[in-house]
Amino acid sequence: MGSTLINSPRKRNSLKDVAEQAGISIATVSRVINNKGHVSAALRARVMEVARTLNYQPNLQARSLRKQKSRSIGLLIPNLMNTYYTALADSISQLLINQGYQLLLSSTRDNPAIEQETLNKLIGHDVDGIIWVPTVGSLAQLQQLNNQNIPAVSIVRKVENNLIDTIVFDDQAGSQAAIHHLIQLGHQSIGFIGGDTRYSSNYDRWQGYLAALRQAGLPLDNDLVKLGEFRSAWGSIACDEVLRLPTPPSALFVSSNAVIHEVLKALRQHALRIPQDISLICFDDLGWFSYSDPPISAVSTSHEMMAQAAVDLLQRRIEQPEQAQRPPVFMQLTFQLVIRHSTAPPNKNYPERRN
Repeated sequence: MGSTLINSPRKRNSLKDVAEQAGISIATVSRVINNKGHVSAALRARVMEVARTLNYQPNLQARSLRKQKSRSIGLLIPNLMNTYYTALADSISQLLINQGYQLLLSSTRDNPAIEQETLNKLIGHDVDGIIWVPTVGSLAQLQQLNNQNIPAVSIVRKVENNLIDTIVFDDQAGSQAAIHHLIQLGHQSIGFIGGDTRYSSNYDRWQGYLAALRQAGLPLDNDLVKLGEFRSAWGSIACDEVLRLPTPPSALFVSSNAVIHEVLKALRQHALRIPQDISLICFDDLGWFSYSDPPISAVSTSHEMMAQAAVDLLQRRIEQPEQAQRPPVFMQLTFQLVIRHSTAPPNKNYPERRN
């Protein structure tokens, strides 16, 4: 005769159960579990052993209702395929865990509809705050967050009029420094592969390129500038177009690591050696750049610094009531120009050799 599995209501063991099993008060158990107040090492060990035996787990939902906080933070990033954003999300997650918060991570794919839907869901989850790489960052979205009293920090990109706390890198200065380095090496024809300039980070990096050319008295050749969406084969297509120009550039500046693989693919397809035939420098520094052949020069920006600044700023807004009504903070983080072996003086025979 077969047996029948009967589902019974799940019972969550409580602080009271732990206290009864350990033969002490609920208040003492609470002090041990929350690591507050003084208890002896022996008593702490006994309580934790009972809690483990009973498989006790704190009821976070009840705790959040008592404290009027969900202890959760929403993080919106454009995608998880970009190594920089993955590392940034991981750093933010660890910092929040250390502060007793849970991270709710979402990828918007830079799709305005997905972004709005995700914001709605995070508000529905009653998150304590949001860290946000905005796709739209409209006044309506900012007002929606304000109406719900949810503090938010915009990172990497700016929102309209910087109406919420904003932390970005000094994208224009970083880009300008990279182009200045190439000009100092003797390059006068420099290709620029950039992203969609609707986003402030891409726009500012493009402006840094233009500013460096103006500062050096070099003319702008629009054929050398490729602006588009950092998706699929864009880097390869853009690189191929500038390499097929009658006079191709002697150096390339790639304004995001998101397309560096595609750019390297195109350079290999054209049988170009780095830096003998063409110099290469990238905005954002990835771990493998230093092990590449040759190692790749880069504008280095710290995801750890960005994560720490964002979490600190948001936490102050959440946990210090007097901070809530203070004006938005705008912060620019510095960069480091890391020179490796992918940049060198131009090979003046390159165009002739190519043809």
